[in-house]
Amino acid sequence: MIARFQQHFYRQACRSILFVGLMLIAGFASSPIQAQNSGGSLSAYIAQCNSGDKAACSKAGMILSDPQNPAFDAFLSQRYLQNACNALDGAACGRLALIYFDGEGDVDKDWSAASNFSQRGCAEQDRDGCDVAEAIFADSSSPYFDAEKALRYRTINCGFGRWQSCMHQARILYNVGDYRNAEQLAAHACGPAGEDRKSICELAGTLKSRRIKLEQAEAAQRAQQQAARQAAYANKRAIVTSFIQKRDYDGAIYAAIYNSRTVDDARYALTAAINAGAMGSIYLDNLYVLDYWFPSGNLNRIVNAEISGRSRGNDCGIFNCTNTPGASSKRWAAQNGGNTSSYRRPSSSGSSAPTGGLSSADARKQVREKYRSAHCTMNNNANRNVC
Repeated sequence: MIARFQQHFYRQACRSILFVGLMLIAGFASSPIQAQNSGGSLSAYIAQCNSGDKAACSKAGMILSDPQNPAFDAFLSQRYLQNACNALDGAACGRLALIYFDGEGDVDKDWSAASNFSQRGCAEQDRDGCDVAEAIFADSSSPYFDAEKALRYRTINCGFGRWQSCMHQARILYNVGDYRNAEQLAAHACGPAGEDRKSICELAGTLKSRRIKLEQAEAAQRAQQQAARQAAYANKRAIVTSFIQKRDYDGAIYAAIYNSRTVDDARYALTAAINAGAMGSIYLDNLYVLDYWFPSGNLNRIVNAEISGRSRGNDCGIFNCTNTPGASSKRWAAQNGGNTSSYRRPSSSGSSAPTGGLSSADARKQVREKYRSAHCTMNNNANRNVC
């Protein structure tokens, strides 16, 4: 213990003597230190730093912290590097991080200081600082381990082109199931493949192969689903067409509204009825629905003309007591939450609708009377006097 203390005291004394010597020779241009530093005079940088020049502090600290320089003194360099780091010099912060990360010269290893300076250096885009930050926070055996910070600094270093960081990040993404981003990073890390990158290149190849197979399977599934939708649509359109071929235009419109449930098929059936001059065969309440489905344009004009031509002053219609074209379908939709499935068209000859014991005329009459009672004659109904 005594010997260790004496050694420490001796080193401190030597540093003090060296520092005083540097200060004394700061004004002499022919100093040995100047000759040893072709990039500039260490003594001049020290003098400028002492005068408040932070850039000179950084240069002095870099010279003193360079193990290849005859003036190397990691301990003494800290004073100048810290001054520069405090002035947001990223390179100075990064160099301090390196010094404390492994311990250089007479400076002991200190990961607490290294983590502090590394983060400050990386914030100023210094690569040494980012490298040290990743190494400290990614070490799972270290008390400074922080997975979130490790991922952040790996991302930064990967962006700098450090393939090892890309490799580690790719493996993390792979382990959490983000295979597509893992593949991109692995391919980036693989680069010009060499033996040292063999494992990450293999991972990139495996992920690419899996992705291609997955995309092919997804494409096949989408094609199958699209084919099924097209087949279902074609089948429904075929039903509408079968009614048109039988000249049952009311049946065609009914099938379009309640089976196909598409505006395209309703337009197809309605256009066929118009071209055939068969608008008079269309059930009135189907016209109300068409008025609702085609709120404007030529089809709406033709439908409303047909509705108006059939209206009488005392005619409620099944869903409409106002006799206003368009009002029936709107009231129907409001009463049924927009659902068109609550109404079932009565049977008619040539129709694919289920047949029952009642004739079309009888069925329509019963339905009509039911809704007339509900909408026109019940007590407290606002329309009872009109009806």
